[in-house]
Amino acid sequence: MSKVIFWVILIFAVLFALRLLNAAKARRRKEEAAANERRSSSASAAMVRCERCGVFLPRTDALPSPTGFVCGDAACAKSS
Repeated sequence: MSKVIFWVILIFAVLFALRLLNAAKARRRKEEAAANERRSSSASAAMVRCERCGVFLPRTDALPSPTGFVCGDAACAKSS
């Protein structure tokens, strides 16, 4: 009978350890997802307004001009 109790306790201890490991992994994944969310939201915030047509576009796509930024679109160039 003592062997059965030993094995039951051992199985519960292993299952408890696995549960703790999974909880730690889930917490780490959640923290990484939050960090990625912060990084992506800060990258999308870099928007500028075209001086010619007023359209907002990412700063990486905008062309610098003496008065600010322009979008470089053909329709925008015709309007000015």
